[in-house]
Amino acid sequence: MTADIQHFKAMLNGNDLALRSLLSTYHNYLVVVGLRYLTDRQRVEDVIHDTFADLWDKKQDIEVQSVKSFLRGAVVNKCLAIIRKESRIDLVEEHSYDLSTNEPSPDQYIDRDNLEKEIHTIIDGLPPKCGQVFKLSRLEGKSHQEISETMGISKKTIENHMTRALRTLRDQLKRKELLLIVLMIIKMYK
Repeated sequence: MTADIQHFKAMLNGNDLALRSLLSTYHNYLVVVGLRYLTDRQRVEDVIHDTFADLWDKKQDIEVQSVKSFLRGAVVNKCLAIIRKESRIDLVEEHSYDLSTNEPSPDQYIDRDNLEKEIHTIIDGLPPKCGQVFKLSRLEGKSHQEISETMGISKKTIENHMTRALRTLRDQLKRKELLLIVLMIIKMYK
């Protein structure tokens, strides 16, 4: 058994000197590891101290092969938890609505690239002829007459395909936006 593992076990058994020894030995290494995930050194210091405090409080036997690897993993996990939490909060703030107006604020609109990707995904999911009519009309700018001649279908059929495509787009985009908001709220309260 290496000296580090002995110190680690002693720390778990409440030995303050072992805790200080491990903290002194691995502090700089853990700061470098933490700074790969969090850019604020003080926050990394807090994560390191929280990691050691958690281990100190557990007072249970943890089997480790490498103290360095174990501590690195614990610090990385705490950093990732902070990043996940902050991302969730940012998403909720970005997509929350002003309930007094029922209108999204300007910074809440989905950016154009993501919206275009989403629209193309929905269009690709339409029945083949419906998707083809929509692409010819909206993406290539062809008139209903031109589409009728190209595809050999009536204008009424084209109108039906366009109605179906637009309804599908509208419904799926609304559903995805509502689902995103619900998922963010659920994750926020976990």
